[in-house]
Amino acid sequence: MRRLFPLLLALALAACFRDHHRPSRPSFSAHAAALLESVEAEGTLVGALVIDARTGLPLFARHEHVRLLPASTMKVVSTAAALSAFGPDFRFRTPVWLEGTQAGAVFEGDLVVEASGDPSLGSPRFPETAEVCAQVAEALVARGVQRWRGELRVEGGGAPIVSLGPGWAWDDAAYAYSAPPTRFVFRENVAELRLDRFAGRSCGEPVSVALVPSAGETEAVVSLETTAESSGLGCVRDWRADRLQCVWRSTSPEQCPRSASTRIAVHEPQKPFARCVEQALAARGVERDFTIAVAVEPAVQAPIPTRDLLLEITSPALRELVRVTNKESLNLYAERLALRFAQERTGEESYRALAEAMAQELERRGIPPNDLSVADGSGLSRYNLATARGLVRLLETSLAEPYGRALIESLPIAGVDGTLARSPVSIAAGLVSAKTGTLSGQKAFVGIADRPGDAAHPRVVFALLLGNQSHEPALHANEVFARFADALVSMMLGDGRESGVGIHPEP
Repeated sequence: MRRLFPLLLALALAACFRDHHRPSRPSFSAHAAALLESVEAEGTLVGALVIDARTGLPLFARHEHVRLLPASTMKVVSTAAALSAFGPDFRFRTPVWLEGTQAGAVFEGDLVVEASGDPSLGSPRFPETAEVCAQVAEALVARGVQRWRGELRVEGGGAPIVSLGPGWAWDDAAYAYSAPPTRFVFRENVAELRLDRFAGRSCGEPVSVALVPSAGETEAVVSLETTAESSGLGCVRDWRADRLQCVWRSTSPEQCPRSASTRIAVHEPQKPFARCVEQALAARGVERDFTIAVAVEPAVQAPIPTRDLLLEITSPALRELVRVTNKESLNLYAERLALRFAQERTGEESYRALAEAMAQELERRGIPPNDLSVADGSGLSRYNLATARGLVRLLETSLAEPYGRALIESLPIAGVDGTLARSPVSIAAGLVSAKTGTLSGQKAFVGIADRPGDAAHPRVVFALLLGNQSHEPALHANEVFARFADALVSMMLGDGRESGVGIHPEP
């Protein structure tokens, strides 16, 4: 027995030594804190929060109350509000009326399109609305019309009160991502500006300028810069002359650029729509002699002439519109959905009404104004403000509502599709879905992460906001997100006591 005791003691000490030096499972909280501290050391502002999706229990928090620019994560707010108000199966309906008389094969009168706010009208993304011009022409032919004299009128589809949303940058006004959210939208209010210099022409000679499809109203003045640091095409909109001022940049006077293109915002979509209808009628042999007008609502409504419904153009279901809005971060779609939500809740379609309606919606969800302040629908506005706490709460409340699945399915999937298709994630690929947001020096992410095999926290909701980043950071924002997301799906999560912070506002 005396010989056995030293052996047992040695085994016990060895076991204690092994347990003491056994490597512990990596902690997400420690990893995320170190990652974000390194980012903050460069002067970047950080806000982050992670909660359990089922219980709302906070699992990690860092400056979750700090207000930053949400950028395009604001689209989650807009699409969630629209889904909540209308449901995933809602469809925009755009009626097309005939006002006039038909004698045999001749129709004398007006064709009236009643703008509904459908952002997909004429969009090549959807077969339901891509061929709208052909649908109008075929409906006329089906009525036996072979000749039309009158007016093509778009009602309620004039230019917005302001050309840009509140807080949008004027520098962006020329480009497709700032297409004005007019109530009447055609082909997403975008055209392609194409520049071509034909063979044999010198750099000093004029270039060929074309808008495809033709927008009718836009003139482009192009100048050449041959000593630029990088090649490309940049334009600004000259509001006084209603034209584009473009600079075609080349890095060498000896290498004269031959072609370039960029996508340009169209501010009077009724004009390319009229041209499109004219071409569709011509293709079907219909003689036409019509003018185009945008109806201005009179101060006192005049009696509406007798109308005959020619056809009704129906949009894809709202779930599909929300899907492209968030997957591809489409500003025009987000603005139109937000403004339609404002009209539903207040009876008015304006940015003032939008701010009012969104404030009421956020109050319903228990989100105070200090956590989320809404100025527009897309996130282009520099007046939007959000905290990680507010964005997480927005997504958490959406998960509990009937449309929650449609909203989650609209988020880009890391390493798979949308704006996260090229995300440098490894472990998180296919497990993290998040809306991204980008403005100069700002980056934001809000979404969910699935954690296979973790019975305690199988799904979490998170937000990560980075603000005031330098132009050349040691770690770019997308890499910060990738490391954050990979750790989020693979490392141990705390039980909430480590942060000591809840996401629900104080009563």
